[in-house]
Amino acid sequence: MQNSSHLSLFNYTIVGAGASGLWLADSMLNKGLLKENTLCIIENDTNKVNDRTWCYWAKSPIGYQDIISKEWNLIKNLYRKNNPEIFPYKYYHVKSHDFYEHIKNRLKENPNVFWKNDSVIDVNQIAEKKIIIRSGQESWVSNYVFLSSLPTSSKTAEQQKLTHYLGKQVEEESLFLWQSFVGYRIKTSKPFFNPLEMIMMDFNTPQSKFTQFFYELPFSENEALVEFTRFGTQILDYDYAIKQIEDRLKAKNIAYEILEIEKGAIPMSPKFDHLKNYLPESQNIIYIGALAGALKPTTGYGFKRMYHYAEKLAQALKQKGNSPLPTMKRKWRFRLYDILLLQILNDTPYLGKSIFEALFKNQPITRILKFLDEDTTIFEEILIFSRLSIVPFLKSLFRYCFIK
Repeated sequence: MQNSSHLSLFNYTIVGAGASGLWLADSMLNKGLLKENTLCIIENDTNKVNDRTWCYWAKSPIGYQDIISKEWNLIKNLYRKNNPEIFPYKYYHVKSHDFYEHIKNRLKENPNVFWKNDSVIDVNQIAEKKIIIRSGQESWVSNYVFLSSLPTSSKTAEQQKLTHYLGKQVEEESLFLWQSFVGYRIKTSKPFFNPLEMIMMDFNTPQSKFTQFFYELPFSENEALVEFTRFGTQILDYDYAIKQIEDRLKAKNIAYEILEIEKGAIPMSPKFDHLKNYLPESQNIIYIGALAGALKPTTGYGFKRMYHYAEKLAQALKQKGNSPLPTMKRKWRFRLYDILLLQILNDTPYLGKSIFEALFKNQPITRILKFLDEDTTIFEEILIFSRLSIVPFLKSLFRYCFIK
């Protein structure tokens, strides 16, 4: 081990310059933490351009208006004839290129922000607020380290550290599904789409023993993202997904050219939920992003949650020890709802379509969005579950309570 007295020292180190890492760096900047403190951001992929898109709904934009490429006031409900207006919300679309460029340009103006192009191999806390970070090329010391991905040295050991950090129960480790998706961004030869209205979940597609649906995000009358998504234990086969997309476009007699193709897979699991409200004072290695529970297990939405957690973390750091560092612990009942639904999708995936269709048929879109944001009251949740088939949820609850 290197002598730490000879190593460079940074007050903060962020591992990973994705959404969670850059939101945190930006929050630190906005709250004045980088006026006197130094920040090192290490990222092994410097060629991130438009590698993904993020969507979220909110009453007003989070962060910066100019990173939003499109917003919708209407969500078409295919299962309920009512007003598609989603006021007081709007549905926002963000291109990762615009987000990366905007935040990085802001950070470049600060002389206390340093960048490293490398992978983190190992992170070890050797004393209070004294952590050695080892990359492929060098080592340095930091008072706080924020991890959005696990170091590469020993995945098993790092996963054990994460499990201990989250305070998890072993039995929950096995409940793990994927939200996998493939999407075409297309341009049509003739006007076809309504740019004011998006389609959130269309289950009019073969389920193939999984839960599968389409999104449609129209950017203009001639341009849209058509995305095929699966909830399940198996990640979508790329060729299979492409066929579903092309069959859908062919059935609608759409002549088009492909502008972009996006694909990915997002974990759906309660294993990343934190069980405590605050971290111990001695905890200076902090997980962020998906590892900290930023992705809602049953939807995969996380961009807005990452922003709000970054704001809370930066505010607590600004208090200089007078405020404990928060976690992303959720209200217990919303965590339970997610576990029950994931268990259903895991054990009886063919029920997913009927559950979601009943949800959209019997509830206004605004209540669904509020529920997915975990902002509903218990009375509103009773209204939601009373219109769903209760038997699958009771079976799932029995398994959760007595079998595990």
